[in-house]
Amino acid sequence: MINTVILFGSPRKEGNTVQLVNILSKTLREKGHNVRTIYLNDLNIRPCQGCLACLPEGICRINDDMKDIRKYMMESDIIVYATPIYWFSPSSQLKLVIDRSLAFLDENYGSRIKGKKAVTIMTCADEDIETCRPSIDIFKKTFSLLGLEYAGSIEAIGCEEKCTVRNEYKKKTKKLAESIA
Repeated sequence: MINTVILFGSPRKEGNTVQLVNILSKTLREKGHNVRTIYLNDLNIRPCQGCLACLPEGICRINDDMKDIRKYMMESDIIVYATPIYWFSPSSQLKLVIDRSLAFLDENYGSRIKGKKAVTIMTCADEDIETCRPSIDIFKKTFSLLGLEYAGSIEAIGCEEKCTVRNEYKKKTKKLAESIA
């Protein structure tokens, strides 16, 4: 069975991002995936301290909920990064996880999660796709450093009001899920 973890970075469980996450989850489950969604806003995740104590063993010295997130990421074949775009970047909730992903690197900056697939789902109020560009760059550089295969992305623009994801993005999300299943 293929394991998928969704790192849900929106503080809203009933907003735009969750609409696409639900489509992705449902489609992957129908294809036989085991899907776990982690609502990051509900967890205690402290910021990275930049101490590099995690590099030798891959264990962060901070004792918080990131230890469980790390475990689920290690167990998964596919990692989904789902976030609204805030100030041209992923949400703070998701950014904390990205920063703490330093623990997936060893002392030579080799990745402990190399080869897993990564997918991004982004929702954005702006109609300009370029608003997503800085986040896309963050994800691409992060995935490259971690040795993750960027398996697909959804950038749903024009989501200014709650529950306003256009059907075209819902269809693209289903198609993306089918392609990675």
